[in-house]
Amino acid sequence: MNSERLIERFFSYVKTPSESGNEAAFCELLEAELLSLGLSVERDCVGELCGSNGWNIYARLDGTGDAMLFSAHTDTVSPGIGIQPVVEQGIIKSSGNTILGADDKAGVVAVTEALNSIIEKGKPHRTIEVLFSICEEPGLLGAKHADFSRIRSRQAVVLDNEVLGEIINRSPANMVLNFKIYGKAAHAGMAPQEGIHALKAAANAVANIPVGYVDEISVMNISNFCSPGKTNVIADKASFDMEIRSYEEDRLQQHMAACEQAVRHACESVGASYEMVTDRHSDVIYVPENAALITEIKAKLKQLGVEGKITKSFGGSDATYLFANGIEVVNLGIGMQSVHSSEEHISVSDLETTVRLVESLMESAN
Repeated sequence: MNSERLIERFFSYVKTPSESGNEAAFCELLEAELLSLGLSVERDCVGELCGSNGWNIYARLDGTGDAMLFSAHTDTVSPGIGIQPVVEQGIIKSSGNTILGADDKAGVVAVTEALNSIIEKGKPHRTIEVLFSICEEPGLLGAKHADFSRIRSRQAVVLDNEVLGEIINRSPANMVLNFKIYGKAAHAGMAPQEGIHALKAAANAVANIPVGYVDEISVMNISNFCSPGKTNVIADKASFDMEIRSYEEDRLQQHMAACEQAVRHACESVGASYEMVTDRHSDVIYVPENAALITEIKAKLKQLGVEGKITKSFGGSDATYLFANGIEVVNLGIGMQSVHSSEEHISVSDLETTVRLVESLMESAN
């Protein structure tokens, strides 16, 4: 690893805007770099499906032994235009009112710098596959639409979590629900008895649906409660959204059923009706703690003086769709902090350690 080149490369990446949906310039930069390093590079043109001018990048460097996939996403949240990175006392941050873009350009640069180091040193290595996805932030869209027929690896690491040394081996199923409540409009002053109050039914339902940590393995939230209208008219429509995340599918289904029951009872109490629409965002991910992939990563981290900590996360990542396509995958912490804010930062030492970890994993086929 070349530390000076690493920082220069990372600065180049974060200065290249790639807010979700506008990743094309960054994709072109990465394609050129990967080609110059001698990798075979293919475009996975999923931009139209994701609402983006960019594309997923698939690349491969043939080697010996079992292949491993290294994955990170190219898009950032806003505000991500005009980023001016600086280093202060070993910490890289934005000098302005923007994000830094370490989420997930720190993951991207760990892969490209590790590749650069292995190639220039002529080190033996396993077959290395790379997937850089677009539109991760709006809902893992690039990974969702990726062409997994290109990928040979049965093991993968996603470089898209915060605390260095954390190995996320478990993520929840995530279901988003939309409820629409239908009542009957009537004049609120002249004939309130003729109306069916959809807003009241919706409010009663929401009052009986728990939020936050609803048990030891599940979390729920409600948002977008809406019932537009006039104060002198009984509300005939109301709606709200919610999501349920759980590490067990059976528990997820139980919570869904309980939420629908709360809505049904609330509607029946006033004579309203309802419609429920569901959108499954992800399935459960679980890689056993004693899996060979985790054992290898923990050993590599120990060699670098970092204790590997196996943990679970309620957050989402591209690992969802890698796992769904038969790839054993974990999401690794790489040291980025305060992501999605103007306080986002990463230490130079954590960035360097992440590159060393990735390089070590690329070298080994054991």
